[in-house]
Amino acid sequence: MKWVCTRAFLNKRTMKKLLQLLLLNLLLATGLLAQEDELGLGSYYSDLFHGKPTASGELYDKTKFTCAHKTYPFGTLLKVTRLDNNKSVQVRVNDRGPFISGRVVEISKAAADQISLVQDGSTRVKVELVKQTQPTEAITETPKVAEEKPTVVATNSKVVEEPKKEEKTAKTSEPKAEKTTSEKSVAVNKKPEAPKEEPKKPAPAKAEKGTESKAVLVKGSEFQPYDLFEIELKKPEKKGFGVQVAVLTTQEALFKKIADLQEDWFSSILVSVQKGAKGDVIYKIVLGSFATEGEANNYKNNLKKNKKMDGFVVDLASMDTKN
Repeated sequence: MKWVCTRAFLNKRTMKKLLQLLLLNLLLATGLLAQEDELGLGSYYSDLFHGKPTASGELYDKTKFTCAHKTYPFGTLLKVTRLDNNKSVQVRVNDRGPFISGRVVEISKAAADQISLVQDGSTRVKVELVKQTQPTEAITETPKVAEEKPTVVATNSKVVEEPKKEEKTAKTSEPKAEKTTSEKSVAVNKKPEAPKEEPKKPAPAKAEKGTESKAVLVKGSEFQPYDLFEIELKKPEKKGFGVQVAVLTTQEALFKKIADLQEDWFSSILVSVQKGAKGDVIYKIVLGSFATEGEANNYKNNLKKNKKMDGFVVDLASMDTKN
């Protein structure tokens, strides 16, 4: 009778564990399914980033099918589908971003070509998980070689430490002079290893990520002329083509126009600062860049069609107009 009760108790306990495991698996499956579907705006890299390092350390290549995502581990395969034409493409995560509210993914130029995104710049997409890899962002240290410890031998219930091979060699009938010379040569050989113990330099990427997460994108409806702004000034390569959309004469008007464009999900915004005919300063706002004049013309036509925005193509190398 006692054995039967114990068996029944074990069965109840086993059933309880099975139910807990089933519930845990259900929760994990639900979380995974929630990750698979992600809706929002998708965009693609400007050609200015070609050859530049990504967050994973891999250089961005506009001819490869890669993307930037905020959370998926590097190496994860994602399927990006346009919601307006149902065109889709598979991309591999190798970068972090996009850090603009509402955007969920930023794909390479080659991937954008597959879903006809180059002409539009950005559109609503669905992001689905295809294959997830283990996180690879953690820095792995080189494993240290374990130090050789002396062997312990039991002799007549007493613990005796067996001497190292070097010590055994020292106890041989070698002259003391040779022993001293050998020790000196070993010491000399070990000297070059000292510079290896250098303090690790702090990684600047962490500081940049922390700063990025605290900054809030300024939109046109929230713009205030007198405020504190975070600006990262970069000098791009003067090659390719862009679409000039505005000419302004004051910094306040420049900041307001940039904020308006950011609110309308534009990200590749260039500013050409030039000297005016009267000695004043003028600011030309250009969207781009594009590798060919044909791509820039297509983009200009889409701006007119979808955004009701006028512009004209310019050569970034000389800023000469190409009407």
